[in-house]
Amino acid sequence: MRCHSLGQIFLIALACLVAAGVSRAGIESLVVPYTAIEDVVYGQKAGMGLTLDVLQPDEGAKGIGVILVSSGSWKSKKSNVQEDVDKRRQDHWGMGLLHNGFTVFVVRHGTGPRFHVPEMIEDIRRSVRYVRLHASEYGIDPDNIGITSGSSGGHLALMVGMTGDDGNAESKDLVERVSSRTQAIVSWFPPTDLINWGGKDGYKMIEKVRPGMFEEIFGSVTDLTEQLKSISPIYQLTSDDPPLLLIHGEKDKTVPVQQSELLNAKYEEAELPVKLIVEPGGGHTYWSGIEKQYVDVGKWFDTYLD
Repeated sequence: MRCHSLGQIFLIALACLVAAGVSRAGIESLVVPYTAIEDVVYGQKAGMGLTLDVLQPDEGAKGIGVILVSSGSWKSKKSNVQEDVDKRRQDHWGMGLLHNGFTVFVVRHGTGPRFHVPEMIEDIRRSVRYVRLHASEYGIDPDNIGITSGSSGGHLALMVGMTGDDGNAESKDLVERVSSRTQAIVSWFPPTDLINWGGKDGYKMIEKVRPGMFEEIFGSVTDLTEQLKSISPIYQLTSDDPPLLLIHGEKDKTVPVQQSELLNAKYEEAELPVKLIVEPGGGHTYWSGIEKQYVDVGKWFDTYLD
């Protein structure tokens, strides 16, 4: 586990972002100096450590912790080259949160093909317990923890956020005794209903277009409909679910905006706090002006975590 201040790297990264051109123009406005605690082990799995990084803004820290799930296509990784890690952190995911004064916990899960989505959910759930157990070490409030990410990470954030529990008081594992509940969710362009993907029973289309995808997700398929429901956030909804902010690009061709619209409607039916922001013409992962969304993200977490 390494700890280092990135004040000088902040200036270098800012210059790199400016030089990067139009594709990421605007994100440089989010970049702030921060201190990182690298590779904190929050659990053990199959002889390997499950790790997270702690990013703390050098100025204006609010004492509010936010879990940032590191996941793309349900795969999670980190470079062994620190320069690459630092460069990757200059994107909006971490910087948008740091800019708003949040302490960010970048969490990695066990990844495919060895591990499957139900196991990944358990990994992220454990990370919430770990962060809460060690909240005083990181100067955050253990009673108010947020969770966020996008795409597959947004899906995992929803699954963990909507299925939190109080922990197992009888467990010999001190981490497992702690609550995995989060108090606010921000999810960007997430899969929410894997049964009705893009339309009623849309999963049947996925089987034809991406044969083998469900085996990648589950390992073995025994009862596909029930398995898909078990990892679809929309079927996990209960009356005590955390306030939810959804952000989605109108023209997203990877995860249809319909996925956020469905969950937003369910939240509204349950009279739970929810807001859906649809970016006109926005695609998947990034759109011009995406940094402006962090005004809403900051307000959401401030409202429900402060």
